[in-house]
Amino acid sequence: MLNRFLQELQALAGENALHKRYLLAVSGGADSTVMATLFHEAGLSFAIAHCNFHLRGADSDRDMRFVQQLAAQWQVPLYLQEFDTLTLQKNSGKSVEMVARELRYTWFSEIAGDYDFIVTAHQSTDAAETMLLNLCRGTGLKGLCGIPSKNGKIIRPMLVFTAEEIRQYAEDHHIAYVEDITNRDEEISRNRIRHSVIPQLESINPQFLDTNARTRKILQQQYAYYQKHIAADIQKVVSEQNGQCRINRSKLAECDDLELVLYEILNEYGFPAIVSEKLSVNSFFQPGKQFFSDTHILLIDRDFLLIQPKANSEEACVNIVSQEELSQYFDIEEFEYQKDMVFEKNPDILYLPKDKLTFPLQIRFWRSGDYFYPLGTKGRQKLSDFFTDHKIDRFTKSKIRLLCSEDQIIWIIGWRSDERFKIQEKNTICYKICNRKL
Repeated sequence: MLNRFLQELQALAGENALHKRYLLAVSGGADSTVMATLFHEAGLSFAIAHCNFHLRGADSDRDMRFVQQLAAQWQVPLYLQEFDTLTLQKNSGKSVEMVARELRYTWFSEIAGDYDFIVTAHQSTDAAETMLLNLCRGTGLKGLCGIPSKNGKIIRPMLVFTAEEIRQYAEDHHIAYVEDITNRDEEISRNRIRHSVIPQLESINPQFLDTNARTRKILQQQYAYYQKHIAADIQKVVSEQNGQCRINRSKLAECDDLELVLYEILNEYGFPAIVSEKLSVNSFFQPGKQFFSDTHILLIDRDFLLIQPKANSEEACVNIVSQEELSQYFDIEEFEYQKDMVFEKNPDILYLPKDKLTFPLQIRFWRSGDYFYPLGTKGRQKLSDFFTDHKIDRFTKSKIRLLCSEDQIIWIIGWRSDERFKIQEKNTICYKICNRKL
């Protein structure tokens, strides 16, 4: 096993692989403990990183102590991180498994600066389980590729071994490790595939795991080729502006396979295939319609499909009690009004008399039912109608803030000020307030 392991490591880590520095993700289970043992036996330079997610009570702490003892025995650097995973997962809209995965890889990236590679202990059986899980859940070609052996700085040299081979090696070499009893719980889909589905497939093809590994390799090669070609279409239709992904509808319509291009774009933002399927039918191109993934919102606009991260649902309101506080948000300049003075027509600038700036003020998001008197007009207008007249899309509306005095809107910041607060000839001392693009 050691020779096969070193061959795979050299294939993944490249030239001088034996002289590079590795950060090993070690849980204490059979796979990661055997992997760490192989690194130790080969005399490689490595450190160990362990996450305690506190999901299994005393067993989680037991695993952490085991890894601490392992690092102390070999006298290698050890990085430990503990997470209150359930608290972080609450209200996230994500599964515990997904949250734990994100926490783990984010932390690895933070501590891996001094190392050439991050190494995880995924093995061939894990990759087969992932492929079958993705097949059950519904996936494209990418999901069928399973777990890649290399992804940027992350490498997985244990993918050439099955779980059975690793456990047999541990037994033959008297390598101790800890058991996660939740791995036996077949209420968990991955465990059901591991303990029930794969044995059934092996009864049909005793070499199923080997066959599956070869199939994944072919699919990964096909996916890499496919990505080169689909990327050209995506580049034609996608642009970014102010943190938004903008999909040009007219250019999208020119693609040979509109649905496929949409699927590849939307999949990156967590949208299921059913969304691209619906959007490929013209009847669903209704401006104002929205679709939601766990992390993003897609809005159908007149000329674009707009994608942006979900905003915090809490309505923020800033209370301002003095000019000093106001100057934290805007640039304020005081001036004396002169007859026939010409003011710059810039929606990011508010001119108003000093005596009309009455504290406290509020900076808040607009609400349904809000109205104001647009500068230069006599009538009252609902903000919703103002936004419609100016063809302001829903995403942009969600970011617009108002400067208010009590219940009166002084300024739709960056868009229009209110007629009731304009400077008149009788006024003397006035303010010029400039938006800093809040």
